[in-house]
Amino acid sequence: MPEFFEFETPRQLLEKAEREFAGLEKNIDGDKIFNFFVTAYHVCDYVTAVSSDTNMDDIYSNRDFKMCQYVCNKSKHHTLTRGQKFITYSRPEARLGAFVIGESALGLDRAYFVYDHEEVVDVIELGRRIISLWQTFLTQHGL
Repeated sequence: MPEFFEFETPRQLLEKAEREFAGLEKNIDGDKIFNFFVTAYHVCDYVTAVSSDTNMDDIYSNRDFKMCQYVCNKSKHHTLTRGQKFITYSRPEARLGAFVIGESALGLDRAYFVYDHEEVVDVIELGRRIISLWQTFLTQHGL
């Protein structure tokens, strides 16, 4: 019988992350960034809960996963005192969307980035990479 939350497997939590990501892609904002990266990072907890003998070294050493961990922790905690330091920032970006008679979707949005001193990664691209990383990992390990 499911517990309070109905997530019992890493695959179920990844599916939740995928739903969060779909919302993030449609309308990026701080709430959606928070929800996606916190959920996506914590798939690792579900892996170790259901399969304690699964080797997580490939995940933990992955640069994209480290960025995901940083964004997760940075969003949950005001000040980080340990762990790898990345730079997160946002800037306005022009957007051109669909035009409806009498209305237009022309304006400014914000774009959000993570910088790891080697590469600047848009959070949407990072989200795609994290989902792909987890999909591959879970499939390879039969989870």
